[in-house]
Amino acid sequence: MIAWWDPPAEGATNMALDEALAAEAARLDRVLVRISTWSEPTLSLGAFQAIAEARAHRALAGLRIVRRPSGGGAILHGSDVTLSVAVPRLHPCGGTPQRLYDAVHEALVAELSACGVEAGLSAGSARAGRSGIDRVDPDSGPETPQAPGPPAEGPLLCFDRRAVGDVVMPVPDGRFGSDAKILGSAQRRLRGAVLQHGSLLLAANRLVPEESRHPGLEELQQRGECGGSWAWGSPAGTGLVRGWLTRLAATLGGGLETPAGRFVPSPEAGYEEGLTRFQQDSWNARR
Repeated sequence: MIAWWDPPAEGATNMALDEALAAEAARLDRVLVRISTWSEPTLSLGAFQAIAEARAHRALAGLRIVRRPSGGGAILHGSDVTLSVAVPRLHPCGGTPQRLYDAVHEALVAELSACGVEAGLSAGSARAGRSGIDRVDPDSGPETPQAPGPPAEGPLLCFDRRAVGDVVMPVPDGRFGSDAKILGSAQRRLRGAVLQHGSLLLAANRLVPEESRHPGLEELQQRGECGGSWAWGSPAGTGLVRGWLTRLAATLGGGLETPAGRFVPSPEAGYEEGLTRFQQDSWNARR
């Protein structure tokens, strides 16, 4: 498994790089990963969600919007870290969506446990809409229109949903309910590879009203054996993600390589074409 730690980028760039990551995974027949953050507060919509619902949400007014190629619920980026995993279709996890979903999530639960943080996998909820295994768009190229497709179901925001296999943490004092979701993922089958987006919520996003915030690790577990703040760039936050990657590589096979510098796709990966598409209103407002 090859993993790159990329610098912050805006929404269209992140989405285009992730599609290129999937193309490179198919070309190289390797599991490839991008760890990324966002250079500005951005709402990423799932492939089948209606943009009108996002624009009508009072707490999200004025935020930049990008539509992901993957399904699932909308994510407000800015206090999270994104794990993008591209797996060749012939890999053991490439043909079984829930197997890849669980591999990514179970690796995080194990690393959190090693840091003294209690976490587990959700059994799902009636509010979740589609489950993790169903968050897979039609087998197609990146440019293939998304309609017709499965309807978007459940709450607008990913962290208001509970799908089978989501990572949740208990909340003993009940401030946020009985548990709080800190990691959710969504998938897309592409030609030759499966792309999975995962968002790990490190802290509540201070850019939205308090009643619309979702608690992250910072609020749910002030300190663990790893110590210190969980904010991105902190020793605890960075160490958590490194440990997560190491455990995931052991599950998916092939060891872990972390090249210096950012992910740079080959010309064959179609990055420029993808970037143009993700920047266009015709893509973001297609539903």
